[in-house]
Amino acid sequence: MSETPIHLLWNSHAGSAEANQDVLAMFQSRPDVTVHQPGSDVEACKLVEQVSRNGAQTVIAAGGDGTVNSVVQGLMHAGATSTLGILPLGTGNDFCRTLAIPLDVQQAAELVDVAETRQVDLVRAVNDSKSSHFSNMATGGNTGQFMDQLTADMKQFWGPLVYLRGVVDVLSELICYDLTVQFDDHPPQQIEALNVFVANGRTSGTGLTVAPDASLEDGFMDVVIVRDCEPIQIAGLATDYALGDYRENENILYQRAKKVRIESDPPMAFTADGNLLTKGTVEFEICPSALKVIVGADYVTSPDLPI
Repeated sequence: MSETPIHLLWNSHAGSAEANQDVLAMFQSRPDVTVHQPGSDVEACKLVEQVSRNGAQTVIAAGGDGTVNSVVQGLMHAGATSTLGILPLGTGNDFCRTLAIPLDVQQAAELVDVAETRQVDLVRAVNDSKSSHFSNMATGGNTGQFMDQLTADMKQFWGPLVYLRGVVDVLSELICYDLTVQFDDHPPQQIEALNVFVANGRTSGTGLTVAPDASLEDGFMDVVIVRDCEPIQIAGLATDYALGDYRENENILYQRAKKVRIESDPPMAFTADGNLLTKGTVEFEICPSALKVIVGADYVTSPDLPI
């Protein structure tokens, strides 16, 4: 058995780690907790796999999206026998938002002993003969190219289309991807696209709602593809996002699926919860009820359903 039932992986380089030293000290003082401060994502993944195989009841990822992703990989390698907890020390913390884990680290720490848990879906990505899992969202295309040029108000108004706001007048700088997309066992579709979201959770990019109806327990991914379109049409997309459901816009392809295969010319790079996938063909597949996680008091299985 593991030496203690709870293992905490603390990323000392995460955005708010320094400001939450009191939370770290609190866990270090508990006899039922072993605190680790791994030096890399690879080290974190291996450590989690080891303590989980040795009987850890709960493994807490204290950090940002990359830390959570490393812990998820380790737990899956070990057979997903341990429960995942999260302390949101990063800047995005989007998976926490869907789990209703408080973004206040002290409040999130209090959930460890309350231990309300759910079995949630993960997504498996197979790319260049390599397999990995992610909990929240994979994004591909032009995402993030111009984020540093944008204000908070712009991000709030444009939502998941925010990366387009800085380039409406210089649209030629965007890359258009010729995609071949196959959902489940349906015939492949040819799509000219600017961006792709493969969503398990609801938000990306620090709380921007991408898939408002996504559920962590429905056995499906929500796939959102932004088609290539003219600047005036992009403006219409943003208005639809601000006023209602942008997925109904003609320049959005929205599909709920259990599997999706995406080929791209030029090759599209995807980032899955901070993990950069190799450019090339990628297959995503839902893994229902793959992992037990600690959730917050306001967690809902979907926006319209109670816990």
